[in-house]
Amino acid sequence: MAYQDLRQYVAKLSSAGQLLEIDEQVDPEWEIGTICYKVLNENGPAILFNNVKDYPYPVLANMVSTMERCALAMEVPQDDLVESYIEKTASAEGSDLPVVERDQAPCKAVTVPNAQLAFEGLVPPIVSNPGDGGAYLNFGLIFTKDPETGIQNMGIYRLQLRDNLQTGFWCSPTSHAGMIRGKYEALKKDMEVAICVGADPVLYLASQVPGVDLSVDELKLAANMRGEPFELVKADTVDLMIPANCEFVFEGRVLAGRREAEGPYGEYPGYYGPVGEQPVLQVEHATRKADPMFVYTYLGLPPTDTHALGQLGGEAGFLHKLRTDVAPTVKSVYCPPDMHTVVVSLKKTYEEQAKHVIYSLWTSRLVKTVIVVDDDVDPRNLDLVSWAVANRCQPSRDMMVADGFCTIGPSPDKYGDGIANKIGIDATEPLSGFPALVRPTSPLLAA
Repeated sequence: MAYQDLRQYVAKLSSAGQLLEIDEQVDPEWEIGTICYKVLNENGPAILFNNVKDYPYPVLANMVSTMERCALAMEVPQDDLVESYIEKTASAEGSDLPVVERDQAPCKAVTVPNAQLAFEGLVPPIVSNPGDGGAYLNFGLIFTKDPETGIQNMGIYRLQLRDNLQTGFWCSPTSHAGMIRGKYEALKKDMEVAICVGADPVLYLASQVPGVDLSVDELKLAANMRGEPFELVKADTVDLMIPANCEFVFEGRVLAGRREAEGPYGEYPGYYGPVGEQPVLQVEHATRKADPMFVYTYLGLPPTDTHALGQLGGEAGFLHKLRTDVAPTVKSVYCPPDMHTVVVSLKKTYEEQAKHVIYSLWTSRLVKTVIVVDDDVDPRNLDLVSWAVANRCQPSRDMMVADGFCTIGPSPDKYGDGIANKIGIDATEPLSGFPALVRPTSPLLAA
């Protein structure tokens, strides 16, 4: 049965041994981030901070930061996660989701009076890393609506907290929210926004499905992934539909033509991003559950929630793309948590097929390095992948480097010219003429 809200998922984490509760008081400035970093690097569980200094509600972190927890979120066995993800994200078709009246929506249980509306007491002032430019709300589901089609969009974008209920709003121009914001800018109109913090974790997974067209409503996609519909409610002050069971709701507008300095921020490549002029969001209304739980994600060196979501989306998305476009015989795909490398296990059917796989994956903005191995190599076994590169790759012919691509991260600036390179490594055997592989044949291997 699908989770009805975040607390049901937290109960599942606890029963699965995937939850650490911390009752001692923790400081939101650096301490929470440091604890998350340490636990993530030890492959530890999700964390529920029950006593955050100067904040009245518990804070959940590391919610979906491993593939195991992503599988718990989708309620499927981990071994079936990628194939299930492909199947359940294949379509966003389906009937409209049920809409409930405002007084039936748990997220509307408490309305913050305008005279008391402030980030203090609603958003924990978490500074994740010492070099961050301040506190951020960084794991909210942000809802917008395309002014041309009327279709809603759901994504995760960071919000740097400021005075006067304003935030910075970072979204790249190529993101869905960035494209929608560009349309409002052209119309010289503010963009209405609803920020929902804490919900069924499938909503977080659905917000990050790669390759989804702007015409797709991720709420319907999430319902398909969940296996049953969930309830929506109309926001109070903006024309948007939101999940009725989320923990907090902040409603407001991105101000047309307004830009202010935003950053720095510890980014997923593990380096601080620069300060830049970004749009400004004005929060004008807030509601919450009667007993809400806030959700936060640490971001920096992998592994984090961001890297796990990227890994799941990458493995499923690239596997489906390759099987559909150039290589139906791809066995599996592994995306290490750096988010820029893809290792493909392929049963070759013609000699240059591995190189066609490389060319296909290079078209992704995120992909920087592609390694293709034969189907007798597990792409997750990096020792064997290294062995295949050492023994099945002739660098002069099997390593390809190309310039002029868009790649995220600081590496294009290493030599000061801003040119992004991509590399592909064909670590596959030829279809014939290679020595026989040393391997026991005893029936004991199958035991």
